[in-house]
Amino acid sequence: MLSRLIAAFCIIDDALQAMGYKDDPQAKTPASAILTLALLAALEFGGKHNKALALAKDLGLFTHVPSPSRFNRRLHALYPLLLPLLHLLAQVWKHL
Repeated sequence: MLSRLIAAFCIIDDALQAMGYKDDPQAKTPASAILTLALLAALEFGGKHNKALALAKDLGLFTHVPSPSRFNRRLHALYPLLLPLLHLLAQVWKHL
């Protein structure tokens, strides 16, 4: 699970950079981490964001794991990017 998660983070991060996406300078958690946490919640916890955030915090996956409310606000703001990135991830997984 962890290796797939790291690979997904790298792909999402590279894709966001290629799209020219810039995080708000005040954001403590990058958009790529937010989207990776959403993916973790969907794949491993049936969409339970709280469980994914708790696991990420326990494992120290990211330097800053947001609160559930902050995570949801960020995820909703990133929603327009979510489907294209999921499509890209699906294509990459097929070739791996």
